[in-house]
Amino acid sequence: MRRHIVLIFALLSLPAGAALADDTTGFYFGGDIGNNTEHFNSSTFDVNADDSGYKVAVGFRPLSVIAGELDYVGFGRASAGSSFADTYGVSASALAFLPIPLVDVYGRLGVMAWRTDASSPGFANLPALDFHRTGADPTYGVGAGVHWGEFAARLEFERFIVGGARTMEMATVGVTYTFAWPF
Repeated sequence: MRRHIVLIFALLSLPAGAALADDTTGFYFGGDIGNNTEHFNSSTFDVNADDSGYKVAVGFRPLSVIAGELDYVGFGRASAGSSFADTYGVSASALAFLPIPLVDVYGRLGVMAWRTDASSPGFANLPALDFHRTGADPTYGVGAGVHWGEFAARLEFERFIVGGARTMEMATVGVTYTFAWPF
């Protein structure tokens, strides 16, 4: 975990003037799909998942070495028997890119406002349990991709800090489309 944090801060400290000019700047949108891992603390709600998840992204990349991105993140359903937890959220992140032509290698650091909806049917004489938790916690990750003009493909690993969860992470593959800047 410390290696990821050190890498992200190193990428964020790159000087913007070192970037090579290319056509990656502007507003962009895209989507990612992949595998997510959710493990909740047994003291909170004992459910787990290794399931499919997705992200829908919009962002702005004013320089080839930095971008800001908003994502809607949908995690799969974590379950154990008939008990389940659904987690989703909106994240805002800063991305810092290494100044390499045609290839995007980047780190991400941000915050996600999340919500978990959980349910467990009652057993024997126990009542059913339903709860909803919300919070805003850090997220960080690393990624790599390639771009061809306005189109790009990327691979990414991101870890989310979610209250009550022991592990919340996602590995995705995605595509983006960039609108040239300035219009």
